[in-house]
Amino acid sequence: MSDRNNSDNQNTNTIYIPPTSGGPYGHYRAEQGENVRPTSAPQQNSQPVRPLQRQIPDRPQSPRQANQPRRQQGGSPQRPGVPSRPQQPRQQQGVPPRQPQQYQNNQYYNGGYVREPYYSEPHYGDPHYREPYQGQPYPNQPPPYPYPHEPQKRSSDGSKKKNKSKKNNRKPRRKSLIGRFLTTLIILFLLLFGIYSCTAISLIKKMEHVDTSGRSRRSDALSCSYVTNVLLIGTDGRTSDERGRSDTMMLASLNSKTDKISLISFMRDCYVEIPDYGWDKLNASYSYGGPELLMDTIEHNFGIAIDDYISVNFVSFANIVDAVGGIDVDISDAEAQEINTILQAEVNEIMGDGVLDDLLKSGGDIHLNGKQALSYARIRYIGNADFERTERQRRVMELVMNKLKSVNPSLMPKLSSSVLPGVTTNMSTGKLYALSLRAPFLLGYDKQQLQIPAEGTYYGEYTASGDALIVDFNSNYDVIYETAFSE
Repeated sequence: MSDRNNSDNQNTNTIYIPPTSGGPYGHYRAEQGENVRPTSAPQQNSQPVRPLQRQIPDRPQSPRQANQPRRQQGGSPQRPGVPSRPQQPRQQQGVPPRQPQQYQNNQYYNGGYVREPYYSEPHYGDPHYREPYQGQPYPNQPPPYPYPHEPQKRSSDGSKKKNKSKKNNRKPRRKSLIGRFLTTLIILFLLLFGIYSCTAISLIKKMEHVDTSGRSRRSDALSCSYVTNVLLIGTDGRTSDERGRSDTMMLASLNSKTDKISLISFMRDCYVEIPDYGWDKLNASYSYGGPELLMDTIEHNFGIAIDDYISVNFVSFANIVDAVGGIDVDISDAEAQEINTILQAEVNEIMGDGVLDDLLKSGGDIHLNGKQALSYARIRYIGNADFERTERQRRVMELVMNKLKSVNPSLMPKLSSSVLPGVTTNMSTGKLYALSLRAPFLLGYDKQQLQIPAEGTYYGEYTASGDALIVDFNSNYDVIYETAFSE
């Protein structure tokens, strides 16, 4: 048996193949043939056979690559903090593969983990190539989390603290709720504004609009940007077609700097110069040329610029008072008796009622309806004649404006059907709409009253037009300026 083994060993030829040959066992195969195999594998520390390298032209390097050290041939530069490992040879033909190392739990939490490259040969000449991580593979195992989860901290009382990320997640939700709320408010505001705009424009179009472009204006008349002057004219016309006479001439001056409304009454017996008609009483100008000539006459004599007017007749005035629910006025017994006289003489007939309707029994704090308030504003022969008459007119106007502060939606049908069709104005639809937007603020202004001519600036005299008031226009100009145009 021993001889047989020795003879077998003697017939066995061991041939050493150097690692520098052109391929694995290439030189041996060339000499011995394909059927001869070596008895032992090459050593682990031998260098693998490098295949033929394709010449790759140098590519331009980026500034970042230019600052990095150039990789030495045969390996990758040493990474900081990672121990160097010997380069593993490629799997050679005919050699059994290396068994992979099993996954260990503490391998990844005690020092991190790295991956083994698919092959150990780097891509020389490629400036965009990055050296893969070297390490042990983890077959059939999911990649572990690179860092262990930090335990949730607890407060001093033992309760768990809330994570900051949860708080950050709640803030956008709160902001979104606030944004939705604001968006809802904006949509609701736009909806209400649209409804109001449509309603206001439809009511404004119910009024009678006239053109007053052909006026004779005074170039040096007093005018300020913060003061809006609107002349309120009350005529004694019974119908909308009848011009009548100007029974009330009141200037409503709106001062946006002082937040005041000045109600300035012009006496009808003022002796003035009417353009193109000569000297006459002030109320005669309305009879000659209507609202346009009346505005020009006041502007020419008193030096106050008046751009706009609003005119109402008897019926419209009574309907306005009824629309706001009437007014409460403290009247004397003599005024109550005069109200009954005017009702029986003309007002009940104009309104289509009986002669004895709505008569007052006595004076006192009386709630007046539209017809009674109209009769109260027309009283002329009680007290100081026309001076007290204009005072009553200003009082009624102020009470009506105060009632408009608490107006309700039920007023809209009354305005549309019985009030606005009897109102005449030269203001455009856009200007009246802008004025309606200011109405809630204007109604909150303080109100002051003034009578022109002021006390001590006139005297009575008989003229060609009858008894009239001779007026000092310069003094009244100063009084109007101090009252309505003060800053």
